Amino acid sequence: MAAASALEAVQAALRESDERLRLVLENAVDCAVFSMDTEGRVRSWNTGAQRLLGYGEDEILGRSADIFFTDEDRATGAPEEELRTALATGRAADDRLHRRKDGAHFWAGAVLMPIRDSKGEVTGLLKMLRDQSEHRASQQAVAYGRAELLNALRATESARQALEAADAAKDRFLAVLAHELRNPLASISGAAQLLAAESLPAEDQARASRVIRRQAATMQVLLGDLLDVSSLRRGRLVLRRERVSAQDIADAAVEATRPLIDHAGHALVLRIAPETIWLHADPIRLTQVVSNLLSNAAKYTPDGGTVTLEVRSEWREAVFEVSDNGIGMEPHTVEAMFTMFMQSAHAHARAAGGLGIGLALVRSIAEVHGGTVRGHSNGRGQGSRFTVRIPQIEEHASVVPAPPPRPSSSEVVPDETGETVGVQRVLLADDNVDATWGMARMLSRAGFTVEIARSGAEALALAERFRPDAAVLDIGMPDLDGREVARRIRAEAWGSGMYLVAATGWGQPDDKRTALEAGFDEHLVKPVAAAEIARLLRTRAEAVRNEGAGGEDWR
Repeated sequence: MAAASALEAVQAALRESDERLRLVLENAVDCAVFSMDTEGRVRSWNTGAQRLLGYGEDEILGRSADIFFTDEDRATGAPEEELRTALATGRAADDRLHRRKDGAHFWAGAVLMPIRDSKGEVTGLLKMLRDQSEHRASQQAVAYGRAELLNALRATESARQALEAADAAKDRFLAVLAHELRNPLASISGAAQLLAAESLPAEDQARASRVIRRQAATMQVLLGDLLDVSSLRRGRLVLRRERVSAQDIADAAVEATRPLIDHAGHALVLRIAPETIWLHADPIRLTQVVSNLLSNAAKYTPDGGTVTLEVRSEWREAVFEVSDNGIGMEPHTVEAMFTMFMQSAHAHARAAGGLGIGLALVRSIAEVHGGTVRGHSNGRGQGSRFTVRIPQIEEHASVVPAPPPRPSSSEVVPDETGETVGVQRVLLADDNVDATWGMARMLSRAGFTVEIARSGAEALALAERFRPDAAVLDIGMPDLDGREVARRIRAEAWGSGMYLVAATGWGQPDDKRTALEAGFDEHLVKPVAAAEIARLLRTRAEAVRNEGAGGEDWR
């Protein structure tokens, strides 16, 4: 009797335990708990499983539990591997994507454990799933935020390094610019002092004059390169294309750089194709390209070296190739030499090392012509070779002609008849007394009557009294700037036909536009040669004569 009572008590305790377990499972709405047979088919299903996975108990019982895995995991055998691990080790756990009834994926942590009877035999398996989507999203957000922070820190560091590099490049550029400008200034100063001597042989006077002209031309090239850099960076470099031969480009470049090459005692070797190679290009800009390469070859080759210029046709391209046996470059640094303000590490030891913008200009000018530039060197002390390729045109191709280039000589030349033109009145207005004095003397020798003003107000008063045929006005003058002087002259009846030329150190497209809007006929960038002014006056006078206009109404 006692044994029966004990058995009943045990059975009641088991029923109570089962009921408590059932209640726990049924109320675990945040966790999917279900059992499976050893083949992986669902045998029981709790409320949490229905809420999380979307299947009702009648829909899922008897079906394989691999339906909760993604197609990718099923294809790789993940459900079978989980089952084998649980049976072999007593537990299988993982975090992975699972699939609901509606096909939506969610991230869940899962545990699979075997169920054993009183003898220890496996009778099934119990699986528990907990939705980890929010936790996973939080983790990913933290990781993403950390990655974003690291990227921001890296970007900040890169920007800081770039700014430091740019600042260092700026300092190097300014130092080189100061050096390059001091050299011609020192030469000009010395020659000017020599000319000031009371008694100086004519031969020395002529040489001093040549030094001043040559060094002033050097400074003009440096300043021109700086302006070209600005134009190229803004995409405002204007090409004046015309039909020109590669041989003419080479001749002009050689003529421009021959003094530098001869001064260093270099041998210049020319290999120019005999057949004419035609281009549709800006002759001044292409000459600038080849001249720059020849100048570099001369500067970076020890005295008595060899500089070679080859011009040939290859694959319907004109090829200009400049080579030397100079200081050369490390092969891995050649391409960097085309970067703005970049110079070879050992180029500073040489005089007139340049601003570090020449090769960048060369490449830019070649590219706007549809061409390319490549450099090559086998190493230090083994020379360099630069190859420019520009598309050719057919020999008989027709192109729109460009205006003839302006002369760059600083000497006034006579007109086509071999004589200077008749007396014409010219007003020069500039607060730089030295500049206007030199130009006035040259124009006077060419047959012009010249008056000088040193401020805007003086220029306006002198123009009214002198009534010149033409006026060359500086833009930045005291009292009134050149544009205001031009506007006031144009407002007067006596000034409506006056030929007005702006001479200024500002050469950007906007500067030219505002000058023309103020009433100027021409806009010239300093330094302006007297020959240029004389040419403009003669061209204007000839145009007026051809039109049969009156002598004083130049407009």
